[in-house]
Amino acid sequence: MLKPFTFSVYFPGLKGRDGDSFVIGEKAIVHFSTSSKELGVSVYNGLLALQTHPLFNNTLLVERINLERRVFIQEESAIFKTMAPVLVNNKGNADWYLLPREEGFDEGLKFAVKEAARVFLGKADVSIEFNPIQFRRKVVRHYNMAMQGFVGVFELRGSPAVLNLIYDIGLGVRRSQGFGMLELVRQGPYGEQPAFQGGAHE
Repeated sequence: MLKPFTFSVYFPGLKGRDGDSFVIGEKAIVHFSTSSKELGVSVYNGLLALQTHPLFNNTLLVERINLERRVFIQEESAIFKTMAPVLVNNKGNADWYLLPREEGFDEGLKFAVKEAARVFLGKADVSIEFNPIQFRRKVVRHYNMAMQGFVGVFELRGSPAVLNLIYDIGLGVRRSQGFGMLELVRQGPYGEQPAFQGGAHE
C-alpha cells in the first residue's frame, strides 16, 4: 500500500563505520514531508507530546520542532536535489534497483509516479520526464539487503500537480522507509534563470 509521506535523517556528528556499526554522534535531524494535512497534524502533535523515546540502549530526546515554509510549484518543470537516496525498480524485478540511464529506469520511474498519482491525485494517466544533471550511485544496507540508489540533482518535467505530489511524498519506491525525499532547488527548466529560489518542506 502506498503511503503519502517520506522522510530523511541526517547525522551531523557522523564519523563513519566501526566494524558493522556506524558512529553517528549524539544528534539526528529528521525531515518529514507529507501530502496529507491530517497526517502532518498528527505527526506534529505527536512529536510535541513526545519528550523522550527509548531506542535500543539509548533514549531519544526531542529538542526542537520546526515547521518550514511551504513552497508550491507552479511551473511545469523544476530542479530537485535528493535529501535521501532514490530507489527505482522495474516491475519485473522488485528487488533490483536501477540507476539513471540504465535500461528499464525510465519505465520504472514512470510507473512509480503514475501509481502515486492514481492513488493520491485520482489521475489515471500522467506523464513525467526525468533529466539527470549530476548524480552518483549510493548503496544503502536496508533490511539486510544492499540496495542501489542514487543521489544528486535532476530536472523533472510534468504538470504542477504531479510535481507538487512528488515534492510532498518523495520520488521512487520505499519512500515511507526513508528514501526518495527531495529538496526543491528552483522552479523552471534547467539552464534558464530561476523563477524564484526553492524552499523547504513543512
